[in-house]
Amino acid sequence: MKHWIDLKAQVRRHLDRGLELGGVSEQQFAMFLYSSNYYRVSGYARCFYQQDGPSERYRAGVDAATLMEVYDLDRAVRNAVLDGVSVVEPTLRSRVAHHVTRSIGGSDAYADASLYLPENTRPDSPGPARDRWTAEGKNRSIVLGSFASVQQRDEIFIKHHVRKGDPIPLWAAVEVISIGTFSRFLRALRDKSVLEPVAKSLDLEDVPKLLQAVQNIAFLRNIAAHHGRLWNRRFDGHVTLPRIALDVKRDYLSPRTPAAALTLLGGLVDQIEGSDGFSTQLLDLVHSVPGLEEGYYRPVL
Repeated sequence: MKHWIDLKAQVRRHLDRGLELGGVSEQQFAMFLYSSNYYRVSGYARCFYQQDGPSERYRAGVDAATLMEVYDLDRAVRNAVLDGVSVVEPTLRSRVAHHVTRSIGGSDAYADASLYLPENTRPDSPGPARDRWTAEGKNRSIVLGSFASVQQRDEIFIKHHVRKGDPIPLWAAVEVISIGTFSRFLRALRDKSVLEPVAKSLDLEDVPKLLQAVQNIAFLRNIAAHHGRLWNRRFDGHVTLPRIALDVKRDYLSPRTPAAALTLLGGLVDQIEGSDGFSTQLLDLVHSVPGLEEGYYRPVL
């Protein structure tokens, strides 16, 4: 069982593992840990541990200033991510609501279960087809449940419809569901051709790239919003790399890296805003400390 230790002991633990203070005082490093959380910092620290030899031992020459620098860099990158997401997310919600409502009709037509996968009855035999049917059914239930709960929200534009006894239209409901539910909603649609105008408006090659981009941006957004570590973090899923992302890339992009997701975000914001200002700012930041950009392009954890 882990026991509470004071700040002095936390600093000592890092020093015992081979961290050098360099130009940072013990008091400064203690305040850094106090404000940043020992375990949050440990995620960054592990990236500087020896590959071979004793576990949890810093490589020779790693100092507190470097650890604090990469932590501050990643915080700045997360803040830039949230800035970019504030452009992309509302745009996606608005354009999807516009085109889907045009196709299926207004009112609460989006609450019709027949709009969503699965299409067929449950396969009799166990196997991939039945597993897919079950997963699609679960996804539909989550989406419809989230839409049903919209009526309980406190936003003025939701209460306006509730007070009048009117159905909540999609263009209102889509603004209050989570980004994760929004992504599920797009994937659940049976007729995904309704999303083709949205993909086209963003210069994405096809609807599958749109669906993957939304999922990627949702994942990136959630890490940043919860102050998670992006630097040196391997992604479980693939990041889609449409042409608008490849046009602004700075280095080779593996599809399971933070750099891929950051470049995708940069390309999307640039396309929406009609300039390369955001991707330039974001990627300049990623490359601002020589050597540390490797943690975004070639993560180890």
